[in-house]
Amino acid sequence: MVDQHPTSFAGIQPTPAWAFDQYESIRERLPGTSARRAQPRFVDSLAPLMGEFDAFVFDAFGVLNTGPSVIPGALDRLARLQANNKTILMLSNAATASHPALAAKYQRMGFDLNEETVISSRWLLEQHLRQTPNSGTWGVIAPEQSQPETLPLPSDLMRPIRADVEDATLEQMDGFIFLSSEGWNETLQGRLTDSLTRRPRPVKVANPDLVAPRGDLLTLEPGYFSHLAATATGASLEFFGKPFATAFEAALARLPGIAPARVLMVGDTLHTDILGGQAAGMSTLLVTGHGALQGMDIHDCIRRSGIYPDFMTPSI
Repeated sequence: MVDQHPTSFAGIQPTPAWAFDQYESIRERLPGTSARRAQPRFVDSLAPLMGEFDAFVFDAFGVLNTGPSVIPGALDRLARLQANNKTILMLSNAATASHPALAAKYQRMGFDLNEETVISSRWLLEQHLRQTPNSGTWGVIAPEQSQPETLPLPSDLMRPIRADVEDATLEQMDGFIFLSSEGWNETLQGRLTDSLTRRPRPVKVANPDLVAPRGDLLTLEPGYFSHLAATATGASLEFFGKPFATAFEAALARLPGIAPARVLMVGDTLHTDILGGQAAGMSTLLVTGHGALQGMDIHDCIRRSGIYPDFMTPSI
């Protein structure tokens, strides 16, 4: 199946430098930074850190894979950690696929992961929906292959928001759930913005990422379009995923008896993986060779953002 996540929008083709500036522009909506200002310790790979931590939490895109391709060495690294009785979790902002489908995808890639060792932002949203009294009708932004009907909401309280949606349907929604940007475009964004301008309503964002690395490209993700709409309309946003606390609380809940400082959060994005990991008290490793900061002056990015990881490596 051809991936239809947008690689451009309104004349913008996202680059690492552009994405970094976009994250900086929304800093007021993100967790606060750590007081730590020491320069990160550089390591050639994750190998020298294996004995320093009891558990390892991995981002997916830019750390384990880029799009459908496994990053060289990632399979072996996780296998070596598991062989040394280290606890492994994957903490992903992916929400296009259902949680079982996401775990199955990484199993097909060769990773020894399952639904218990994968935490997705879609799963976090689903837990929230199960625990929150149902009220009103929600417009779900997602392609058909995302199986939005598996969300824990009564079917009569969900409406798909796709290219053929009518403006009258948009107006009837009491809120929106942004699961996936696949198939999203300027026309749909404009119609959603117009509707939210006429009547601001909440937007639950299942993927807070602004961009995601897919091979040589960055795609635009639900976080970008949601922030764009909120800035234009004043709509309230509720996020499920990194860098927000619920994602890291869910990871730590699966690591009972392990102090957060003994957990290494491994990610490629300063404003999601590293910022969120630090806010949760975890140690952090920034991967620079494959993801959202590829080709950037990393030390300048750290200085400008004030987000200082504990460690830095080109690849795990």
